Amino acid sequence: MTTAISRRELVWPNLAKAGCILLVVLMHLGEQVGQMPWVANSELEAGWHVVNGFIRPVRMPLFFLVSGLLASDSIMRPRADTQRNRLVKPLYLYFTWGLIYQFFLPMDAAASWTELTYHNHLVPVLLLARMSWYLVALGIYYLLTRITLPLPVWATLLLCAVLSVLGTVFEGQLAAHEPKMLRCAIFFVAGVRMKDEILAFVERASASRVLLLGAGYLAGAALALKSDTFLLPVDVLAVAAGAMLCVLVARRGSVLIRPASWLAKRTLPIYLLHFLMMPALAFLIERWAAPVLGSVWAGAIYPLVAVPVVVVACLAGNVLLVRTRAAGWLMDLPTWQRPAPKPSATVQAGMEGPVKLAA
Repeated sequence: MTTAISRRELVWPNLAKAGCILLVVLMHLGEQVGQMPWVANSELEAGWHVVNGFIRPVRMPLFFLVSGLLASDSIMRPRADTQRNRLVKPLYLYFTWGLIYQFFLPMDAAASWTELTYHNHLVPVLLLARMSWYLVALGIYYLLTRITLPLPVWATLLLCAVLSVLGTVFEGQLAAHEPKMLRCAIFFVAGVRMKDEILAFVERASASRVLLLGAGYLAGAALALKSDTFLLPVDVLAVAAGAMLCVLVARRGSVLIRPASWLAKRTLPIYLLHFLMMPALAFLIERWAAPVLGSVWAGAIYPLVAVPVVVVACLAGNVLLVRTRAAGWLMDLPTWQRPAPKPSATVQAGMEGPVKLAA
């Protein structure tokens, strides 16, 4: 299991990560259609709602499964930097970007048990109501996985399945992204605790299996969309079909492998920056191109056309952050180093001696 599987392990998860981040951007652009005056059309908005309803079961669940697979070795056999990378860093990035979003994209007042207003910047962040929820979920999942390590795998997965059901049942009572975190925990934990079994399962990928799993996933997604609910079995079918599809693509040596692997290493800046790039793009369109694009067809294809534009803008923004050294604290957990102690007079003289002799 450590030969062919290990070699391909570095390929298909990258394809999955790249595909999932594009689906995330597509989903948010589809939701944006209903907020843009130049594409105001209730049927168009409903159409994109249906599209997002079908891709929802595969989008974040597969993303978290791959995250769990990639984190498995460091969690099962912790290293000195495991807690820093798996807990402290994602929590730091969540709160940092949560405050950034709250400043640039303040939440509207919500008539709930607590008011989420522009003037109360910290409350939406503390309630996990900001868009960077994916990051805090990674930290919470790490803790959940570590705490449940003494339990048998079946008991841990059963607990996660219960959490998924609770996330579905209490969808309307929980704040913002909390139900998503409950529903997706099982995929991260499974990726960590069942890495070998999952890799062995997806290695058995074939076109017939992908079609069979895909058909079950689409039928289940249609049922979930019609009943306006979320079903864990549908998510499982979607993740299985998506992972096997990525394996088939990897086996054929597709030209997509290299660009997908490159993109997979840059999912974090795309995820964090696309929330800011989307309203900027909408503003530019409304300011300069709305009269030309004001048609139902433009609204129908806008999310598809805008995905590469937003992704390129995010990557360009990340390059700018790297060059200005802002990426050191916006895209990573800063490392504070103590200043080197000043050398003693004896050591300093020894350091200066050769210089004087050379002169």
